[in-house]
Amino acid sequence: MADPDNQSEYDDPLLYDLENSDFAPEGPFYLDLARRVGGPALELGCGTGRFTIPLARAGVAITGLDAARPMLEHARRKAGDLPVTWVEADARDFHLGRRFRFIFESGATFQHMLARTDQLAFLACAREHVEPGGYFAVSAIRPTGDLMADETGEYPWFTYANADGQEVSVSGWQTYDPATQVRTETAIRRWTDAEGQPRERVAPLRLRLTFPDELEALLVESGFAVVERYGDFDRSPLTAESPHTILVCRLSL
Repeated sequence: MADPDNQSEYDDPLLYDLENSDFAPEGPFYLDLARRVGGPALELGCGTGRFTIPLARAGVAITGLDAARPMLEHARRKAGDLPVTWVEADARDFHLGRRFRFIFESGATFQHMLARTDQLAFLACAREHVEPGGYFAVSAIRPTGDLMADETGEYPWFTYANADGQEVSVSGWQTYDPATQVRTETAIRRWTDAEGQPRERVAPLRLRLTFPDELEALLVESGFAVVERYGDFDRSPLTAESPHTILVCRLSL
């Protein structure tokens, strides 16, 4: 995940938090899992602690791992005195010398694995760190036609007020490469700064789309057995209409 050409979206953790502030629906899903299977827990790709910090507040012994230093430093500041262990590392190549009862990522981290070799390296690290009898949860957006379409123009996405009260307008476009299954989403943020000067920030983000059967095959190849399958974070069944693929696994016997 530590690809410097694919990290510009994470250069400003304050903007990231403004655009990704909600704990639900993913957070309650992972909190319920952590409570059910027990800790300690490890979140891969914890970012600014959107899920790590609330789980710690709920009493889960948790470690948050991320490759983006600005995000991780902001997470540390937000966490204050909470007993969270923060680790700066690439999710494809880390060795903590300990195992966890529950390991999870919230979707975007696995989608940052742009090649099959990256995916397998990520899953190998997860397998190395899950304890016998423990659980690993991984998710991905289910590929659909609109996600695999090229957009020919820039489209408005949303607006919000930044920390200084200035309106930020976000727009962009997407392209898709069927040979690599990589979707590139280019976001453009525009606002007027305190001196009245127009500002613009362009941030392309590449994410790999993985089909449900493909994801399960990767997990089996990596030594996991899938024990639960969901199509969304409300635990609805995985169907052809599901927005996500969410697989909960244990080590194969």
